[in-house]
Order: sequence, then structure tokens, then C-alpha cells
Amino acid sequence: MKVAPSEAGFSLVETLVSLAVIAGMSAMLFDSVSTHALAGNRTAQKREAVLLARSLLAHASIASGPGELPESGHQGDLAWRYTHHTVRSEARDSAAALQQVRIDVLDRNTGRQLVRVETLRLDQ
Repeated sequence: MKVAPSEAGFSLVETLVSLAVIAGMSAMLFDSVSTHALAGNRTAQKREAVLLARSLLAHASIASGPGELPESGHQGDLAWRYTHHTVRSEARDSAAALQQVRIDVLDRNTGRQLVRVETLRLDQ
């Protein structure tokens, strides 16, 4: 039994259709992989920002006077701002004044805020 030449194999159209399907699937796979990679980078940057904020908060809690933490600075791709002000107490018999401390950590390249840490400490 002889096969007709038109049925002998894949035609050019069938090959092009299969290549188009493969290209579409590859594009979807690449998009998914790149999205997950960006999310991983953001998570790592946020973790680094949290560690920096905790370190700065610890430094601010022990530093007072001339060696006090500067109002702003940067470390690698992260920038930070340190602000503090005295908080008025509502209690009449409270002799201890409190100070509100805030540390903002930002992405140095985009200016996007990554972390904000706020706390109260005794005014020194």
C-alpha cells in the first residue's frame, strides 16, 4: 500500500503551528519565572531592611549626646531616616518624659519605603 505524497509527513503549516504553541508556552513560563525571581529579591531586600532598622533602633537606644545616631544615612542600596521627639505625658504625677523614636528604611534607588519602626523610650 502506497501513501499519497500529501499524507507522507508533517506539512509546513503543522510545523509552524506547533512552533507557535511552543513559543507561547515558553513566554508564559519565562513570565512566571521572572515574577517569582522579582518577588524573591523584594523579600530579601525587605528582610535586610528589617535587620537594618532593628540595628539602628538598638544604636539609638544606647546612643545619646554627641555620638547620637545621625538623622539620615545609607548602607548599600538602603537609605534610612531617624527622627525623635518628646511626647507629652497625660499623667499628672509622671516624672519620666517619653521620647518617640521613628526609623524609616527606604530603597535608595526608588525611594520606596520598605520598613517603618516606631517606639517609645525614656527621654534622656
